[in-house]
Amino acid sequence: MTVAGSFAPFTYHALGHVYLLVVIALCLRVGRGPVLFAAIVSAVVWNYVFIPPHLSFSVLDFDDALLLGIYFVVALTAGQLTARIRSQQREEQQREQRATALFHLTRAMAGARTLDEAVDAALRQADELFSARTAALLAGEKGGLAAHPAGSFHLRDKERRVAEWVWRNGREAGRFTEVSATAAGLHLPMLRAGVCLGVFAVCLPPEAALTTTEQRELLEGFAAQIALLVEREQLRAAGEREKLLAESNRLHRTLLDSVSHELRTPLAVLRSAAENLGGDDGARRASLVAEIRMATSRLDHLVANLLDQTRLESGAVQPQPDWCDVRDLISAARRGLGEALAGRPLKTEIPDDMPLFMADAPLMEHVLANLLLNGVRHTPAGSPLTITAGLDDGSGRVFIAVADRGPGIPAEMREHVFHKFCRGSEARAGGLGLGLSIVRGFVLAQGGEVVADDNPGGGARFTVYLPHMLHGTVPNE
Repeated sequence: MTVAGSFAPFTYHALGHVYLLVVIALCLRVGRGPVLFAAIVSAVVWNYVFIPPHLSFSVLDFDDALLLGIYFVVALTAGQLTARIRSQQREEQQREQRATALFHLTRAMAGARTLDEAVDAALRQADELFSARTAALLAGEKGGLAAHPAGSFHLRDKERRVAEWVWRNGREAGRFTEVSATAAGLHLPMLRAGVCLGVFAVCLPPEAALTTTEQRELLEGFAAQIALLVEREQLRAAGEREKLLAESNRLHRTLLDSVSHELRTPLAVLRSAAENLGGDDGARRASLVAEIRMATSRLDHLVANLLDQTRLESGAVQPQPDWCDVRDLISAARRGLGEALAGRPLKTEIPDDMPLFMADAPLMEHVLANLLLNGVRHTPAGSPLTITAGLDDGSGRVFIAVADRGPGIPAEMREHVFHKFCRGSEARAGGLGLGLSIVRGFVLAQGGEVVADDNPGGGARFTVYLPHMLHGTVPNE
């Protein structure tokens, strides 16, 4: 401007405004220090070159001195304000970048289905954003730190010792810090409510001489987000454990209440019969013996159900499949029930060409006996029961169905009836609610399934499906 102004036909007053314009234009490109320098130099050059007398620092009159002073103040003020605006702009951009990075991190973690997927997504985001290698070390339930397999920063012994120090003390350490500054990585604690849930380690490139404040805040933000995720997973796991514990306590109480109630009745019958057995005549004695037999049968069935449920839950049921005939299984189940089927018409519908099938005969006898006994207990006295069997053309499986003429099962209860201790709202007193649970367990152990639906014409029907395979020639006998 000084060179151009030397050839321009302007007064020194006009050139002062041009100098001011140039200084303000510089404010848009450079910082506060260069603007201050430009303002001082331009004021000195303006005075020396253009204000008369030329090429000298003469004493100015009042007007020129006032003009030069105002110029100097305006130049400094404009430079200060412009520098402040530019600084605020940079801070806004940095905040926006940080918010964007955390937003992408949060979205990536929210889309993850498990903790492992979320930590993997967070570490990938950090690797890309910081152009670095990262690692996450999470505190285990039994103590100690375990490095997540998704980390790209593999910690050696020294780095692991630094990470364990950070975990124990809840303070950052490693590169760019006063603690273990010679370490290769920067280790940040993942804190939630004053508890360190793990360590977030970052290994920046060697040329990164120092982390900026904004970068450090972003790293701390990543560590905080991962800590929040770990805390949420721990709370979810704790909630699941509380739910399982509550359910276990409920089942425990139900079992104790049911068993104590079921044992009380047959024991009372046995006690009463034993007291009266010695002093009664022959006819009365026969009746008491029948009561004792019925009570012991009920106790035997109760104990057998409890043992079977225990076998199922412990995984001790190991089927021994062999070729079975459905007629033999039905006959064995009827004999096992004995007097429980007295007064109950039992109809069987089995085609003549019913094939043999592979199954565990003792388990299937127990399944059919439980289904028949379930029909007896939940239907009016004297109502018929029906057993049908055959080969399902659609699935190629063998089916055996037990149907009754009772009140049926509501649609919303058809899946729950196979759960332990589940009893319908209209179920009669007696029983633990384990019979159908045992049926399902025995059938599933053999690779089949059991379903409950409506019996055409009224009542409930339970159908057992088992895999079917062709057998060889069977002799006529």
